[in-house]
Amino acid sequence: MSKIFEEVRFPHVTFKNHVARSATNDYAGNEDGTVSEFQMGLYRELAQGGVGMIITGHYAVCPLGRNDIHQNALWDDSFIASQRRLTDMVHENGSKIVAQINHAGAKAQAAAIGGAQPVAPSAVEVAPGVMPRALTAEEIAQVEDDFAAAALRAKQAGFDGVQVHCAHGYLFSQFIDPAHNKRADAYGGSVENRFRIVEETLRKVKAAVGGTFPVFIKIHCNAVEGDAQFASDLVYMLKAAAALGVEAAEISGFDFAKQPRDKRLYYMERARRAREASGLPVILVGGIRTLAEMDEVLDGGLDMVSLSRPFVCQPDILKRLQAGESSKCIGCFGCFSCYQKTGKRCVLH
Repeated sequence: MSKIFEEVRFPHVTFKNHVARSATNDYAGNEDGTVSEFQMGLYRELAQGGVGMIITGHYAVCPLGRNDIHQNALWDDSFIASQRRLTDMVHENGSKIVAQINHAGAKAQAAAIGGAQPVAPSAVEVAPGVMPRALTAEEIAQVEDDFAAAALRAKQAGFDGVQVHCAHGYLFSQFIDPAHNKRADAYGGSVENRFRIVEETLRKVKAAVGGTFPVFIKIHCNAVEGDAQFASDLVYMLKAAAALGVEAAEISGFDFAKQPRDKRLYYMERARRAREASGLPVILVGGIRTLAEMDEVLDGGLDMVSLSRPFVCQPDILKRLQAGESSKCIGCFGCFSCYQKTGKRCVLH
């Protein structure tokens, strides 16, 4: 049997297998930020399908950081009861669930933030035609506090950990990427400065939730500008995260949606080198479809695999692979827009 189905242990949490459902924005939450019945059904299917580690779609840590009007939220204690209902259900169905917490930064949609001007590290356009304003140092400190408060609420709601989102062009991703961070203060310039907001946030999160509550990060491993230097910067950031007690980093890339349909293991080699140089456990996401590819990831020295689109296509894909079937996911980009446009979760459904 593939080693994918064996237990995997991190310092403060154990998962029943080496497979994570990568955070996937389903655009299906209630407009008040609570968990919808439709989402309860989605997560129930994933838990019953045998996923070891379910990572939720990103949860907004504050109203100004909300990505869209159907995004779930954790900026207030009133959300805890709704999330407790979700975690209880996932646990009853034999899986563990980690809350991804996030601030959309310059990607926040106007309708989701009441028409306010979005914020970012610098006044650099991310969403076409929308110019964000640069955060002040005082506002940066408040964002960090918002992440810590959201993490504590996740713990109180029964989650098995939190994942701080530092990828895919959202606020923390914008800070660590030189193409979007043009600051000249303590939060811009060197990798130490660009990663400062993440380090300070992780310290505050750990202080809020305690030393034994699992904290993960998700981070992109490449960059539009200065990609070779960013590979070196990634090692620094992973080492810093490890020193702060992060359990593992899920590694993705800024260009995952642009990868050719037939390409596989998009970020494998860079993730492998970063894992070896930093010592921090790594969860790889991007272009993983078969058991052979999953085993290749583990054989390459990485610690878990993470899938998104295959679970959109077939929530029970793990059981199907274990039974000798193949994934039906064709690697299209439809699931990034199908639901918003048609209500379909996958072009095959």
